[in-house]
Amino acid sequence: MKKPWIRLVIASSIDGRIAYPEGGKTQLGKEGDRLVLEESLAWADGILIGGQTLRDHQSICLIHDENLIQKRLSEGKEKQPIALIVSTQASHPSIWPFFQQPIQRWLLQNTDLFNENLVPNGYHKKINLSDNWFKSLKILSNKGLSKIALLGGASLISSFIIEDLIDELQITITPQILGGRYCWISNELKELKKSFSQEGKWDLKESRQLGNSELLIRYFRKRSN
Repeated sequence: MKKPWIRLVIASSIDGRIAYPEGGKTQLGKEGDRLVLEESLAWADGILIGGQTLRDHQSICLIHDENLIQKRLSEGKEKQPIALIVSTQASHPSIWPFFQQPIQRWLLQNTDLFNENLVPNGYHKKINLSDNWFKSLKILSNKGLSKIALLGGASLISSFIIEDLIDELQITITPQILGGRYCWISNELKELKKSFSQEGKWDLKESRQLGNSELLIRYFRKRSN
């Protein structure tokens, strides 16, 4: 069985930052970015975020566009994709808005850290991860997920980059220069496969002006057959 298709979905400043220098909750994109974000949520079976991103926002993005919701329902899907939370914490505060949102919540954890059969309060399912993301994605594929939108943060994105598992980049470039250390790939990532620096490894599939001087770019990973 094939691994799920992974689409990275981010809004980035011109200088490649996804958060302000002080960190914490950040919303860079405007109305156009929100539209293409919801389009990706409607496309996805699951949306994958790291524990720190959840702690910063205490909620997850939802589809609000009624046409996108109706399209999902017509395809036999739930209104919202499954929220896949990768976290080393066994539980999160139940007062967070996340736990009142109308969405399926799955917690993804390494089985070495916690009781592999215990589902924390507020979550509908717990998935026991393997020792690498390639194997873990096969587990998610076996659970019926074939399309996943990866929303961050940088540490989680970097772990996918290291294993070369991202199939598609959807980046909204916002007209800001932020500085700081919060790039969409971790500054600590020093060793990448040589293929990443070679030309011809990503194909530009789309570029679109979104208004407010924002630009959407979409690249597909070019892989050898």
